[in-house]
Amino acid sequence: MTRPARLGRPTGPRPGFSRDDVVDAALGIGIADFTLTAVAKHLGVAVSGLYRTISSREDLLAACLERIAAKVDVPAAGRRWPDAVRAHAEAIWVMLDRYPGLAGVIMGVPWAHQLFAAPVAQACQVLVDGGLEVEEAGVVLDFVGDTVISTHAQIEVMRSPVAPSGPGGPTGLEETSRFAAAADRPALPEALTPNESWLERGGLDRKIEIIIRGVAAGLAPSATDTGGKPASGGDVSGRR
Repeated sequence: MTRPARLGRPTGPRPGFSRDDVVDAALGIGIADFTLTAVAKHLGVAVSGLYRTISSREDLLAACLERIAAKVDVPAAGRRWPDAVRAHAEAIWVMLDRYPGLAGVIMGVPWAHQLFAAPVAQACQVLVDGGLEVEEAGVVLDFVGDTVISTHAQIEVMRSPVAPSGPGGPTGLEETSRFAAAADRPALPEALTPNESWLERGGLDRKIEIIIRGVAAGLAPSATDTGGKPASGGDVSGRR
């Protein structure tokens, strides 16, 4: 899938603001929340004036995602593949924390992930250089990306007030805990029981270690070094 085609060409005289200014305004409002009306108001121009630098909201969203993708940290070359996987997962998490709502955008806009092809390709090469085959590296990055993004999206829900209560109302975690406490519901393992970690990283670090162990189990002995983390049993949470 390729980047969405622009719906038209910017027209009219050169404006007093740049395309970068429009992207700055959109990101300042929020990657998931901006509207062209809000962006225009932020810049002090009419909505029609925006079309001198962008062709549509879709075009602006793509520009925002390109800006974000350009700032994603790529695992350093020379790392063993397990360490590169951990670094990649952390880089995605930091990116999502920096731009609230981004996880939902990536999950909800079919082409959004394509704008991150460059950093993912670089991370893939680091994993290959670190001992994985190309196809294995691709699957690992896909699995890790899905895991981090979906975990972050769920945590954003847990942190936010439940609609339509609005600010000051119960959060998603509080409502989840209320339902979980119902007497007629069966007990679940600790990892599936609502707790304060669901407002931070949840079980993300443990999930990443399980992915690494699973991949290592299918590799030749020379490629199974998990980088000092427990390969079986013990604490695989990876928490510092």
